[in-house]
Amino acid sequence: MMQLEPNRPLPTQAQLEWADAEFGVLIHYDIHVFKPGFNFRKNRGKPLPASIFNPAALDTDQWLSAARSAGAKYAVLVAKHCSGFSLWPTETHDYSVKSSPWRGGKGDIVCDFVKSCEKFGIRPGLYYSVSCNGLLGVDDPGRVVGGNPAKQKEYNVIVERQLTELWTRYGKLFEIWFDGGAL
Repeated sequence: MMQLEPNRPLPTQAQLEWADAEFGVLIHYDIHVFKPGFNFRKNRGKPLPASIFNPAALDTDQWLSAARSAGAKYAVLVAKHCSGFSLWPTETHDYSVKSSPWRGGKGDIVCDFVKSCEKFGIRPGLYYSVSCNGLLGVDDPGRVVGGNPAKQKEYNVIVERQLTELWTRYGKLFEIWFDGGAL
């Protein structure tokens, strides 16, 4: 039997659980689904109106049932991507499901997703883009276009507040995923 070196680093319990999960799914659902071809970079500062977000047949149970059937043990929902539109009713601004006609502005896709994960025995995770935000004029790697320090500070505060909302409102998350390359 091979002898391990003293003080050799070993994976944590969380790292072992992640490796044992083997297979997961990523669900990316954003406002531009309702206007294919929309380019947030070309329309920076002129986002799509929240009023177009109205997924009448949205069914997170169907998403997670399909994931479970495929053998997924965890699922990651993109809670906010480059458009800046939030799939939960964020308190930081109005560009979210709360300003859409979907469920009369009372819906919360992140909440529905986490509940569906629990129902189907899948570990929930969330992805949040810090590097781009079309609403707030931010592009890779998380910098306000034009370099205005006051606007950068405002953006950083919004990101911190939104992450606090996501990491504290929805229970234990199996995975937290950010953009690569963001400083």
